[in-house]
Amino acid sequence: MSSYSTVKAANWRFVEVGRVVLVNNKDLATVVEIIDQKRVLIDGPKIQRQNIQLGKVVLTPIVLPNLPRGARTATVTKKWAAAEVDAKWSKTAWSKKLDQKQKRAQLTDFERFQVLVLKKQRRYAVKKAVAKA
Repeated sequence: MSSYSTVKAANWRFVEVGRVVLVNNKDLATVVEIIDQKRVLIDGPKIQRQNIQLGKVVLTPIVLPNLPRGARTATVTKKWAAAEVDAKWSKTAWSKKLDQKQKRAQLTDFERFQVLVLKKQRRYAVKKAVAKA
């Protein structure tokens, strides 16, 4: 067996019209037009149409199919709803991790203490089960 069979192709995400991007780790938008090598025009339901540097966004695996170049906001909104982007995004592990991070950042001192106690209880139960087995 050759060593080439074990190499997997990388999961590339190309900058393309219709690619959904995450802006500032909180809001989703889609690429409407590619301005140049470092900037794109984005538009989305929570973000006003604007040009932005590619270094300030993260490409997601979600793409709006058949989005025309320079599409208007209304067209983007219709395609967004038709492709159910919000539902697809909420199912991803990435979205769940961001939600959990935001939720933990908003905990009070007492709630952080409760989490600590629950972790101790879980750790004790696991140790007890391992010792029994």
